[in-house]
Amino acid sequence: MQKDPLIRSVDPRSVLAQLRRRSAVAVARHPFWQQAEARLLDRFSYIRQPEGPRFDHGIQLLGQPIHLDAGSLQMIWSVGLLAYLSDLRATLGFWSSRLAPSGLLMFVTFGPDTLRSLAMALGDEEQSRHVPAYPDMHDIGDALVGLGMSDPVMDAEWLEFTYSTAESALADIRALGGNPLIARPPGLAGQAWRARILQALEVLRSSGLIRLRIECVFGHAWARDLQTLRKANDPGQSRPVVWAPRNHSDP
Repeated sequence: MQKDPLIRSVDPRSVLAQLRRRSAVAVARHPFWQQAEARLLDRFSYIRQPEGPRFDHGIQLLGQPIHLDAGSLQMIWSVGLLAYLSDLRATLGFWSSRLAPSGLLMFVTFGPDTLRSLAMALGDEEQSRHVPAYPDMHDIGDALVGLGMSDPVMDAEWLEFTYSTAESALADIRALGGNPLIARPPGLAGQAWRARILQALEVLRSSGLIRLRIECVFGHAWARDLQTLRKANDPGQSRPVVWAPRNHSDP
């Protein structure tokens, strides 16, 4: 049976425990997410902005019960939440069901290139033990289409963060929330493991600086209006996903 690309091999309990330890609010304010939200806001400025109830579903709400009536929102805005979930499809379904007709969903999460160079330096090519993997934007877009969202647009942008020392780079990575992978090595990491990570980070040094690469995946889609719903019942109607990478030539 083929694995669902939106089901990630992370332990939800570990995610919650690590976010509590570091403060989910502090994680949400991490420079990685601040940069990502700034770019999401830039995209929002070019989109017709709906009027009405809005819900910000961010990292700080992870694990908290959310009580919202179906079809009650004109907009859902999410920065980073999807990057901490084991089941993205369930949350996308929740969002789509809470949007009113013609309501707007906008979100940003991490893409599969995030910290991939560090994973390679650690010998974790599959990103299953030390560095979490993230879904491809095409799979997220396909899920939005499957949920009946209208005119989904997905794009990606790569950000680079630089550090003078491996210690400062490691601190920034850990501030994101730690390693929640199910197959992570058991037990507490000791000094030998810390030294190995620092050595791997040094491999990423170029022109005097350690460089961490983050792939941000941006998406927006509309809840279908009544006219679109009628068209959707026509089997001859296609529902394309628009792929609009900002700098896709920069692999």
